[in-house]
Amino acid sequence: MLSRFNLTQYTGNVKLLNHQSIDKEKEKMKRLIPILVCITVLSAAPARSQSGGGDAWQFQIAPLYLWAMNIDGTMQLGAGPSGDFAVDFNDAFDNLQTAFTVHFEASKGRWSLLADASYLNLKGDQPVPGPGESAEIRVKNLILEGAGGFQVADRFWVIAGLRYFELDPTVSFRVLPDIDPSASWTDAFAGIMWRPQLGKRWTLSARFDIGAGGSDLVWNALAAIDFRLGSWAAVFAGYRHMDYDYSSSSTILSYDVAMSGPVAAFRFFW
Repeated sequence: MLSRFNLTQYTGNVKLLNHQSIDKEKEKMKRLIPILVCITVLSAAPARSQSGGGDAWQFQIAPLYLWAMNIDGTMQLGAGPSGDFAVDFNDAFDNLQTAFTVHFEASKGRWSLLADASYLNLKGDQPVPGPGESAEIRVKNLILEGAGGFQVADRFWVIAGLRYFELDPTVSFRVLPDIDPSASWTDAFAGIMWRPQLGKRWTLSARFDIGAGGSDLVWNALAAIDFRLGSWAAVFAGYRHMDYDYSSSSTILSYDVAMSGPVAAFRFFW
């Protein structure tokens, strides 16, 4: 069973979302995005030459990294009231159908390219009020990310890119009609990345970015410690939080969710 999912308000007819205006606070945050992108470009332009990764391309990959996320949020289907839901990592692991993650980086001199993919497919059952009624809940979530970075100071980068979300929640009832909303959107984001050396083999890795576009607002933060095993590999452990708020008048889905939890990975270099 998924940890908590209020389905009572979803057992009636589903109507299309009424168009809802974004509140003033979200609108102010969205206006910061182009400003942050401009800062990214302007701060990179006058920077003087500093030590980078050299003229040769360098690559690293973290295949099937672990993000032990807890999911907590609010979902609204149609014009009905919103419903809170939460999925702890232990419950998500028990209900896991498919998962795939990979992180890739390439760098040359002061320039870097970053790519990340994360796919999650959860399935669980939950009782529903009503004689002989039950619900099977399936949530598929895909996140694809591509970004470029420029080193503006020692161990400090500015980054900007695009992040694609695809959300497909399905609620299947035994008697009532199924509910199968889905949505996909793309956000632009910009941020900073800081990787100071803590010792001969130890490195701190910190990142923050914020964006909007298809969603009302999304922000992402990561802090981790990297231990270099040798010239070819390292272990990586830390904590990541992502928060996004999506609503659209063209779909029946409004989604406000926070995903957070420990991350761990092996990274390979060449």
